[in-house]
Amino acid sequence: MTKEEIKIRTRAALAKALKMAPESIPENASKLDLSAWDSVHHMNVVLALENDFGIEFSDAELPTLTSMPLIIAAIEKHTAA
Repeated sequence: MTKEEIKIRTRAALAKALKMAPESIPENASKLDLSAWDSVHHMNVVLALENDFGIEFSDAELPTLTSMPLIIAAIEKHTAA
């Protein structure tokens, strides 16, 4: 899976979890930029990502998944073969 594919799928998962249009989520979006991304929706984001990518984030990773770049880096770590 390429980094671009991860970006596209991450943006789609964020959009679905936050009930937003994917094109309204910038590449460097963070919880601070998106008002819909509150603590409740954070868990929805995490679950959507785990389901979409077939991965499981550790409890230690959960609070660090606060922006598109950080999420993409974490997914790359989990999907590296």
